[in-house]
Amino acid sequence: MNISFNNPWILLLIPLSLFIIFYFGRGLNRILKNKSKLILLLRSIIVILLILALSGLSLKTSIDRVATIFAVDLSESTRNDVDEIRTFIESSLEYMDDRDEVGIVTFGENGEVEIPLSKELNRVDFQTNPGEGFTNIQKGLSISQALLPENANKRVILMTDGEENLGNSMEEGSILQHKNIDFKIYAINKTESAEVQIQDIEVPKILHENQSFDVLVKIYSNIKTNAKVTLYSDRTIVGESEVIVEEGMNRFIFKDQANKSGFKSYRAVITPERDSFTENNDYSTYTEIKGKPSILLVDGESNGAREIEKLFNSSGLNISHIKDRELPRTLSELTKYSAIVMSDVSLENVNNGFINSIKGYVRDYGGGLVVTGGENSFALGGYYKTPLEEVLPVDMEMKINGEVPSLGLMLVIDKSGSMGGSESLSKIELAKEAAIKAVDSLKVKDQIGVVAFDGAAQWVVDVTGIQDKDAIKNSIGTIRAGGGTSIIPALDEAYLALKDVETKLKHIILLTDGHAESAGYDQLLENIREDGITISTVAVGDGADQYLLENIAEIGKGRYYFVNDYTSIPQIFTKETFLASKSYINNRTFTPTARYIHEMINPLLNGIPNLDGYISTSRKDRAETILTSDKDEPILAAWQYGLGRSVAWTSDTNGKWTSQYLTTDEGIEFMKNMLEWTLPRTSSDNLIVESNKIGSIQEVIVTNTNEFDEDFITKATIISPDNTKKEVELLPDKPGEYKMQFPLDEKGVYIVKVNQYKDGDIVNTANHGISVNYSKEYDFSSSVNRLNSLANRGNGTFISNPEDVFNDNFDDIYGFKNLSRILMIIALLLFIIDIAIRRLNLNLSIVNKISNKFSIILKRLKRNNKQPRKSVDREESINKLSSKVKEKASMKMRSNDSLEKKSYSGDQSKDDSKDFSTHNHRANKNIKEKNSTDKVNEVSKKNSRTQEQKNNKDSNLNTSRLLKAKDKKKK
Repeated sequence: MNISFNNPWILLLIPLSLFIIFYFGRGLNRILKNKSKLILLLRSIIVILLILALSGLSLKTSIDRVATIFAVDLSESTRNDVDEIRTFIESSLEYMDDRDEVGIVTFGENGEVEIPLSKELNRVDFQTNPGEGFTNIQKGLSISQALLPENANKRVILMTDGEENLGNSMEEGSILQHKNIDFKIYAINKTESAEVQIQDIEVPKILHENQSFDVLVKIYSNIKTNAKVTLYSDRTIVGESEVIVEEGMNRFIFKDQANKSGFKSYRAVITPERDSFTENNDYSTYTEIKGKPSILLVDGESNGAREIEKLFNSSGLNISHIKDRELPRTLSELTKYSAIVMSDVSLENVNNGFINSIKGYVRDYGGGLVVTGGENSFALGGYYKTPLEEVLPVDMEMKINGEVPSLGLMLVIDKSGSMGGSESLSKIELAKEAAIKAVDSLKVKDQIGVVAFDGAAQWVVDVTGIQDKDAIKNSIGTIRAGGGTSIIPALDEAYLALKDVETKLKHIILLTDGHAESAGYDQLLENIREDGITISTVAVGDGADQYLLENIAEIGKGRYYFVNDYTSIPQIFTKETFLASKSYINNRTFTPTARYIHEMINPLLNGIPNLDGYISTSRKDRAETILTSDKDEPILAAWQYGLGRSVAWTSDTNGKWTSQYLTTDEGIEFMKNMLEWTLPRTSSDNLIVESNKIGSIQEVIVTNTNEFDEDFITKATIISPDNTKKEVELLPDKPGEYKMQFPLDEKGVYIVKVNQYKDGDIVNTANHGISVNYSKEYDFSSSVNRLNSLANRGNGTFISNPEDVFNDNFDDIYGFKNLSRILMIIALLLFIIDIAIRRLNLNLSIVNKISNKFSIILKRLKRNNKQPRKSVDREESINKLSSKVKEKASMKMRSNDSLEKKSYSGDQSKDDSKDFSTHNHRANKNIKEKNSTDKVNEVSKKNSRTQEQKNNKDSNLNTSRLLKAKDKKKK
């Protein structure tokens, strides 16, 4: 059948629609008269066209179109073959013809359309990025098939090395064969080279404290070679061995012991003598050690943590006691500890890695933090506007109504050439950052001035108030390094300006990294001391004159700092600014006041011991200020910060201010309570966390095994190897089960902290680790080439030459072209004509004449079809008819002549006008009869000619037949 209908039942509307049109169209005769028939005809045609369009009328046509899709592998394993692929495609395009259309799909982990189907394609430049970490042939074939149109011969050219490690291309191969798609494979040949890789690290996922265990490192190699294997636990080397790697799978065992509870990461690195890729030469994994909580005690300069350690040892906790300079640098190292206690720690001695990790440790991982006071802590320890201040439940800046002494601060900064250097963050830039932090630390009544010096002194900021901090910071930002070093002129300028400043306290901070005048300071320093001005000095690096600077600070009754880690300069300036005000250290005896009844102070409810001092801070709105001083400043404050808890104790722990707390049972129990309150909740036994890797996407499944009917709000905090965090809410998948997915952007160990909430409270919690290692593209131990199997499944053929691409033996196929659009357009045009006929005064005479002639032709055809055919000769019949017509015409002429004579003789009395009229009438009648006769004669002649032509044609046909017969006899 050459036509088809998508909805043939709609055709039943045609008779019904025509009946309605003609039934209700009868009234048109009264309105439009002779136009009514034409309008009814147009409307009938319009309705029929619309119904045919709705029914999906399609016309069967043969298909000569050929659509070809190149499915190109752009994974990591073929990155060196891109030029070969591009050259092959461009060369094959020379063999296209007019019926061909070409498109390109790229695939790796995902699939993307590089170029949609087009008849014109000359150059190929791969712009898409489908993900290099995996080879997903199934995805590439799936998208290629989706791009192939139905009304075309279909072809897919697969270009890959066949090392599929994601998806199942066999499924797509069956579909290719079922759809009769011409499937061709261009196999990218891979030359096998020397390769050594770490395939896996096997370590027990759950360990108990003090348990000894084996760490198994699996190494795959396709050659025999020497290598060195190193195993790290966090940043510590657990073991290192020189080994001989045999061809095939190798296993090497290392010993370790679980010393502390928490997550512990391992990383193995191999360095072979012969190898091709280094991307697969390291591997990471993790384990979880369960046992007693591990506490990290961090000791500052006052050694206050020693007393705490004595108290905590009796509680059965695992205590690690370190100095502030030894603090861990990464979040993964911090997560081994349940809580961290910082005793009088100054951030100038702490690495930036810890400062940047502490926020995530408490907020995202749920670790506990206790910070205790001393003359090197809180504002004096450089906590102001740092991540540590964000975590603590107190602000460093005092916000009290009492009188605070005003401060005049002069910054004398070395800007000599040695302060510049080639580092990305030079000493002068850090000095400027430090000066800006000092500006932010000043209060409303304070004043500041900045003098920069090289061989001479230069005023950067004249002594001024801090009302316009932005202008002061902008001026500080203009300092540029260059020139020599001369301290005395700059120090003298600072002294002369500061001595007349009307502030209660006056302080100078001198920073330099070089040598200057070795003498000539005595009189200047004596004048400075007599005018009540203090001086602190900062020696930057080994090149500074440390003896001179230390001596200046001693005479000036200030503090001396030596820094090799230039990044601590801003903290020093902040600390000095706070110290100079002398309002933060409170050396006096008082009895703290309980403002909030909390479980931590239960041992003190019978009487709170006196304190002999503390560091001033101010409370935060959401925090619980439990104990306050006689000035209503925080002594003990606590709060929940994210998933963790933090406590601020603004007095010390070394006994200088807290002798009555460290020598009584109540005080000791109170100290223990501070720590225990911050310890995180242990993992819930009924919460199971599982993970499943799908390409570069990680799926996390959380199952509550006890409470299937409860609807919990389940959230996960994901901490990546670079310490960035992301919070994701898990969605219910089935009763008791929650799921979520997140991308894996980097290698290393991800930590997942899961919490379930009910009515805003945490009711269940669990921790989980995820190891992310090198791409599967570099896993040569498990790679499988499936091209031969795929070719068999998809009835495909292998090609190697560009001219083979467009060679085909397609069977004739047919398709149906949908005519609905064309029918709708015609119906619309006819509708416009219908409106024009009804609304416009159109002359329809031509239409009427055509209609009448068409009617006459139809009537004659009907009459001829009803009459039987006669066997007489056509020409003879016409001649007889012609003679009869002539005979009748002559008889009429004779009759008219006789009548004319009788009339003339019998009625001679009629007037001449009547005779003339009668004569004229008869003459016209005779003319008409004569014309009729002439027409008959003309028709007769025409028919004679037609008959003669027919006879000639028959004669020629007979002659041709005779000639053909003679030729046959001759042959």
